[in-house]
Amino acid sequence: MYGQRGRIGAIIPADNAVLEPEFYGMAPEGVSLNVARLPKSPRPEMPGNALLAAATLTHARVNLVSYMCAASSFILGPERNAQLCREMSEAAGGLPSFTATTAMVDALRAVGATRVSVLAPHPPDTARSLREYLEQSGFQVTDVDALGLPLADINNTRPEQILAAIRAKDLSQADSIFIAATNFRAIDVVDEIEQTFGMPVVTSNQCSLWKALQILNVSAPYERYGQLLRQ
Repeated sequence: MYGQRGRIGAIIPADNAVLEPEFYGMAPEGVSLNVARLPKSPRPEMPGNALLAAATLTHARVNLVSYMCAASSFILGPERNAQLCREMSEAAGGLPSFTATTAMVDALRAVGATRVSVLAPHPPDTARSLREYLEQSGFQVTDVDALGLPLADINNTRPEQILAAIRAKDLSQADSIFIAATNFRAIDVVDEIEQTFGMPVVTSNQCSLWKALQILNVSAPYERYGQLLRQ
């Protein structure tokens, strides 16, 4: 039986081509991923559409529901993001629910981050909302590099390009790195970045899987994918 240790329900944007392969690569044996894709719509409408998707995921007998569009959850701000989590849980019959943004904050706290350097594929105005969310959550944001990539280019960015963007940053004031977006293929270079710069790296997909495994009470002996999953 697939998902005998736990079934993750994930709500993702229609154009996301990265989350599923990264989750399949990272998830431990016995943990399955069940996905509902949101129709294309303006970003402010996406959280509302997620409530119907949360209800449909219950038919797959998932154990939790996660909303996996980072940008449309962090632009809500902490209070409305928490409200979205509550509403998804209600729509899914009381199942535990979280967003990629909830997972980001919890994961950064888990690795002891206080001064966070951010790499985001989003345009500057969207990345500004990410900075504000992190600051409102108690972190000092040392810098934000907003790459301003079109959606298709975010999906198709190669890991080595992400590594090059991190290498070009001034990390002298940071004690941790956050790489945003669930359709940004960062997981393959997390270990190299951590080894090079000697600080923890959190990515949207990595921290969301970590959060899901916590809820499922599933542990696994990770040797890759960063300090967060190894600890």
